[in-house]
Amino acid sequence: MTGTGMTHGDQQALETGHLPPSVHGVRLVGRTQVTNPSGAGLERHICDLAAYGDHAFLTAYREPTCERTGAYVIDISDPQAPFEVESAFMETTTGNYVGEGPGIIEIDNEYFSGVLFVHGNEIYAQANAPDPTGPGERGGINIWDISDPEHAQLLAAHAGDYTDVDGSSLTQAVEVYYVFPWTNEFTGRTYVAMVTVKITTDICIMDITDPRNPSMVTSLDLRVPPFGVAQESPAGLNSLFAHAVSVQRTGDRYVMSATYWDGGYVLLDVTDPTPGNVSMIAQSFYAELDEERAKFGEQAAPEGNAEHCALSPDAQYLVGADENYEAVRLLGTITSGPDAGLEFTAAWSPDTAPIDDVNGISGTPTFVGNGCPGTVRPGRGIALMERDASLLTAGSSPGCSFQEKLDAVAAAGYAAGIVFNRQGPDALHQYPTSAKGPIPLIFVNRLTGLRLLGVTDVTEETAGSTATPDAPDLPSIDLRSVFNGWGYLRLFKTLLPDGGGSLEQIDTYAIPESQDPKYATGFGDLSASHVAIDPDRRLVYATFYSGGLRVLSYGPDGLREVGAYREPGNDFVGVVVHKIGEKNYVLVTDRNYGLYIFDV
Repeated sequence: MTGTGMTHGDQQALETGHLPPSVHGVRLVGRTQVTNPSGAGLERHICDLAAYGDHAFLTAYREPTCERTGAYVIDISDPQAPFEVESAFMETTTGNYVGEGPGIIEIDNEYFSGVLFVHGNEIYAQANAPDPTGPGERGGINIWDISDPEHAQLLAAHAGDYTDVDGSSLTQAVEVYYVFPWTNEFTGRTYVAMVTVKITTDICIMDITDPRNPSMVTSLDLRVPPFGVAQESPAGLNSLFAHAVSVQRTGDRYVMSATYWDGGYVLLDVTDPTPGNVSMIAQSFYAELDEERAKFGEQAAPEGNAEHCALSPDAQYLVGADENYEAVRLLGTITSGPDAGLEFTAAWSPDTAPIDDVNGISGTPTFVGNGCPGTVRPGRGIALMERDASLLTAGSSPGCSFQEKLDAVAAAGYAAGIVFNRQGPDALHQYPTSAKGPIPLIFVNRLTGLRLLGVTDVTEETAGSTATPDAPDLPSIDLRSVFNGWGYLRLFKTLLPDGGGSLEQIDTYAIPESQDPKYATGFGDLSASHVAIDPDRRLVYATFYSGGLRVLSYGPDGLREVGAYREPGNDFVGVVVHKIGEKNYVLVTDRNYGLYIFDV
C-alpha cells in the first residue's frame, strides 16, 4: 500500500532484537496494514481500537510525526480478509493526536438515534507543533456519528474541561487520553468518563445524552477525601494519577473500574455521577515486595503502574495490567554534601542510551535551567534540568518537551540528562519519558530534584511548593541500574455484585522472558499492556507489546496460560473481543502495522 513506508515484509525485517515465534491455542484469522495519510510511515503509529458491527476503528498515535492523526476505519465483515477503508479516515484537528481508550456506544433518545464513536485528544507538545488559530481547537473529546461507519459525521469537537487547576478559564480544553461511554438504564442518560492530564481532577464525567451539546457533570480527584487513593508503605509509590476507566452495570449499580498508576486499581459507584454522589467501593494495595521478583528470591519494592484493567462479565473478578516500561530500576546515591549517603530512585527513558549496571553514571551535575533549545551552554557530564509548567494543562507558558530537552543537552556535549519534576500537585510523580536519543535521559520526582540541587530541608509534603533555588550548590551523585523485570498481570476477586465490593488479589502472571535479565534490553518492550475478557468463557486476552498476545484462564485458582501468539516484529497494544456474524473474535492492534484478528 502507498504512503506507509513499510509493508508486511518490512515488519518481518524487524525480527532482529525480538523474541522467537510462539503460537499455541490461538489461530490467526486475518490481518491488514493501514496507510498513514501523512506518508510518514508506521513506526509506533497505531495505538488502541474499538469495534462495532462490521468495522473496527484504530487510533492513530503521535508517532512518527504527529501529522494527520485520528482513527482508521477497517472493514472486518470478512475476518479472513479485513481491509482499510482509506476514504473513511477520521481526522482530528491539527496539533492533536489520538491515543488509548476510544469508545463506541449506540443510543436512542430524543436527541439522537444511532452509533457514536468517542475519542480523546492529546496535545502535540513539540516546538514544531502549530499554534491554535482560535479557542476550542485542542484537547477534550471528539464525538462522531458512525451510524454509517464509512461516512462518519463529526458532532462535537474538543468538548471537555476548560478550567485550569486554579479554577481559571482556559481557551483550550484539557487534553484527554482515555474515554469510556455508557448509558444508565435507570435514567436514560448517556455519559462519557474521561481521563485527563489535569493534575488535580483527572477523571471527568460528561453528559452526552445530546451528543451535539455535551455538558460537564463532575470532576474527581481520587487522591483526596472522600477517596484517598494512596498507600503509605512501601515507599516510592508516589505517582498517583488516572490512566484508564470503564463502566459496567452490576446489579442495581453502575461500577467504574479505574487504574490509578501507583494508586493501584479502584472501583467506584457512578450510578449517580453528579457532584458529591460518586463513592468509593474498593481499592487495591501493592504488597511490600514485588511478587514476581520474589519468585526469584529477590526482595524488591513494587513498581506500581496500574495501567489497564477489565471487570469480568459477572463482575466477580478484575484483571489488571501493570505497565512497567523499563525493565531496570535506577538506584542513586548522593555522594557529597550534607545529604551524602542519601539514596533515591529514578526512571530511565527506555528509548535512550542504557545505563551500565557496573560503571553507572557518577559526578557532579550541572544545572541548566529548563534545558530548552537555545539556553544550554556547552558542557560535559550530567545535565540537570527542570520540567516545565507549560505541559500542565493546555496553557501557553514558555517551555519545551522532554525530547527537546534531551536533544539540547546532547547537542551541548553532555553525557546524560536528568529532568526533575515541576512545582505543583504532581511534584512526586516519577516515570520514564518517551524521548529518544544517544545519551541516557532520566526522570526524578521534585523531592529528589531539589536534593540534587543541594536543598536539604525539603520533604514530601513541601516539595511541590518549594521553589527552585537561584544559585544551587549541587552535590555529586552515583547512579546504577538494577534489573526489576517488566510489568505483569494481576487477578483480583471483587465480591461483586452480591457483596459490597472489594479487591482481594488472587494471583499474578508474567511472561517468562519479562523476568529474565538477559531480555532487559534489545528485545522490544515486554510489559503487560491491555486486557480484554471473553464474554462467554473464563478467558482473558492480554497484550505484551513485543511479547505478543497471551490467553489465560482465570478463576479462584488464579491465572493459567492456555494460548499465545507471537511473531518476530509484533508489537501488540490494544485488544477487544468482538462478534463478527455469529462468532466472537479477538481483535488486536500492532503499533507498527495495523489490525490482527484471532480465533481462540
